[in-house]
Amino acid sequence: MSSTSSGSSRARRWSREGGRATVLAPAQVAQRQVAALNRRDLDALMALYAEDATLEFPASPMVQGQRAIREAFSRFFQDWEEEITLRRVVAAGEVVAAEGIAQGRHRTLHLRIPGRITGPRRTYSHRFAVFLEVEQGKIRRHRVYYDSRDLVRQLLGGG
Repeated sequence: MSSTSSGSSRARRWSREGGRATVLAPAQVAQRQVAALNRRDLDALMALYAEDATLEFPASPMVQGQRAIREAFSRFFQDWEEEITLRRVVAAGEVVAAEGIAQGRHRTLHLRIPGRITGPRRTYSHRFAVFLEVEQGKIRRHRVYYDSRDLVRQLLGGG
């Protein structure tokens, strides 16, 4: 993984370690976010989001606010067994852009009609790009892009 960081002091998070202040640059916030996702640590994950943050994924409505984002990630952890690997992380000021691979299994299929279909746990692997806007060490906007049609094909067993 390569990382470039040139975050301003406004975009850094301060934490206390042994009486000294430690600065987390925006790229470090992104790396901690992925580590918390991979550990399925909802509390550590939510500590990285601003109170009025937004979360945007393909084929899903935008999620607004920390409480709603917590609920969205909680549901995600129930339905998805996923491991994320970042391949490239680039930070410029308060914006982080990253590329990676998400692999895992999905437990249910959500349909536009009410209900879920429980089926075999299908494995998947897809590339993604993510953009984070970080302000004062908190994620304000989290946008993810991937080919959702390819993911659905994998989940339905269509190759």
